Amino acid sequence: MAQDNMYLQRKMMAALEQTPPLHQFLHKTFFNRTVRHTTRFIEYDVRKGKREIARFVNPLHAAHTVGKDGFETKTTMPAYTKEKMQVTPLETQFRVFGDNAYVPKTPQQVADEMMGENLRTLNERLSRLEEKLCADALFTGKVIAEGLGWSTNVDFDYSAGTEYTDNIFTLTGTSAWNNPNSSPLKDIDRWRRNIVRRCGIRPTHLICAYDVGWAFIEHPEIQKYLDNRRYEIGTVQPDLQANGVSFISEFSLPSGRIQVYVYDEWFIDPVDGAEKPIVPAGKVLIGSNQARCEFHYGMIQNMESLQAVPRWVKVWTELDGSANWVQLESAPMPNLFQPDAFIVGNVLA
Repeated sequence: MAQDNMYLQRKMMAALEQTPPLHQFLHKTFFNRTVRHTTRFIEYDVRKGKREIARFVNPLHAAHTVGKDGFETKTTMPAYTKEKMQVTPLETQFRVFGDNAYVPKTPQQVADEMMGENLRTLNERLSRLEEKLCADALFTGKVIAEGLGWSTNVDFDYSAGTEYTDNIFTLTGTSAWNNPNSSPLKDIDRWRRNIVRRCGIRPTHLICAYDVGWAFIEHPEIQKYLDNRRYEIGTVQPDLQANGVSFISEFSLPSGRIQVYVYDEWFIDPVDGAEKPIVPAGKVLIGSNQARCEFHYGMIQNMESLQAVPRWVKVWTELDGSANWVQLESAPMPNLFQPDAFIVGNVLA
């Protein structure tokens, strides 16, 4: 039961909407279209066309019959997360982090501030989870969401093997970017061309792990082009942007222009408690922000909601035990409808 207008659900939702999200570069770059649905499963059709040309035929012969391309129906379902935090009467007797100890506040003022802080904490945890889901989809082609009594595994059918035909591959020997005899720019141009050949979508971004970024900048080939003033294929001008990503360079290659970024963001893995990078070490992702990628939100599994919203807040007071609670629920899932528009390379030996 709600004890005060401060804790009415609509006011807490309004407070949540005003809370700025943390760094979500992958989410905002590739999954910037949001879709809400109340169905348990999402089905979509995939049809891959072929670059066939018309056939020659004698004008006196019957016309050549052209067959139709088939399609495949795929199914995904959202994951689910539900977390809560409390404020107890004992906590209201202490100052909130950052408060002036010599300007006392009433216990009710402290409780109000703590409820808002708890909601911000829950929202940051959810935002970071969404970015991790986007990274899993892009770098592995899979989203595995397993938790307390919940298991959702979505496979976007990435293939692994060679760089010419598959989504995931590994550079070895002299081809690895930390080998001075390799050619990163030719690799990028070839991968970009492979994607255009496969699906007709022109890649716009190359996302590097931190260690790959250094290998790229220090590579002799990159240094050679930077020193050649008569032929400016690109520039390296590192710049930290507002969304937590570092812009490294933009290159004009035979297959087109592409921007190079280093994304250095982390998360705490709940399985082992270790801090890990969003972009796995040694990897690069090349893809297009024009590919069809959507971030879906399913229905909130709560009888007080029964609607599809990105975030749903519930607040209540427990008199037995006396605590104010705030709970945040969401059913998120990134969906990669055009996996052929992305390539992931393990580029360091």
